[in-house]
Amino acid sequence: MRLLSRRTVRWVAWTFCVLVVLFGLYLSVLFFPYPLFPHHVEAAGFSVYSDHEISESFKLILDDAQRRVEAMPLYRAEAMPRIFVCCSQRRFEFFVKLAGKRHAGQGLLVSMAGNAFFSEQGIEAVAHRNQTRPANSRLEGSWSAAIAHEVAHHLVFTEVGLRGTRRIPVWKSEGYADYTANITKLGLDPGSKILDRIRLLIDENSRQGPTGEIDRRHFRWQVMVEFLCEVKGLDLPGLLAMNVTESDTWTELLAWQRRNHRPMEIH
Repeated sequence: MRLLSRRTVRWVAWTFCVLVVLFGLYLSVLFFPYPLFPHHVEAAGFSVYSDHEISESFKLILDDAQRRVEAMPLYRAEAMPRIFVCCSQRRFEFFVKLAGKRHAGQGLLVSMAGNAFFSEQGIEAVAHRNQTRPANSRLEGSWSAAIAHEVAHHLVFTEVGLRGTRRIPVWKSEGYADYTANITKLGLDPGSKILDRIRLLIDENSRQGPTGEIDRRHFRWQVMVEFLCEVKGLDLPGLLAMNVTESDTWTELLAWQRRNHRPMEIH
């Protein structure tokens, strides 16, 4: 019995060591993925790593992303995540699975590590599917908007912490990231008045894109958060308040739109 007990203890010890090693490898890949991204540049306030050579044109994208980020209410230069560009879709999906996510979209943020991964194929697919519509939204498939979106998530994480982030409903989390990622574009585009954007959102005909029906959830969430911040004047703590619900916000938004209805401006 004593011999069996020793064998059992030894087996448990080896199993524990193997699990520790595997967990260490898991963390090292998520926290220190640099060997998989041999190309590196520092540009426009970003530290960028890529599995392919980084072009000069991409640096212009970073300039636009930086302008978007600097306009965010929570912006802090020292809180910027590192950017990892996956030209290989298989590589991006590897990190998506490693992070325990179900869907591979345009970007993936690992907040604890301060790393944001982006799929070249995913961003281009969104742009092709929706033909860059609606403008100034996540659905247009813009590199700079995708980068700013994940940065916005990371800034919220640094503001409220891991526990606070997990408590944020999806519509607020995604809507706030999309809204703040497009603040500069919304301010410069005369065709992006909030009333016109609400009208576009509720227009049944605008839901059909060139290659099929457009998933409007993210655009809806973005417009709702824009309404709460721009019309009602809420800051982030106000937005995250428990009494600010999705159904009440949608009802209030539609009522406000009816009271202020006007013909859509043509530009």
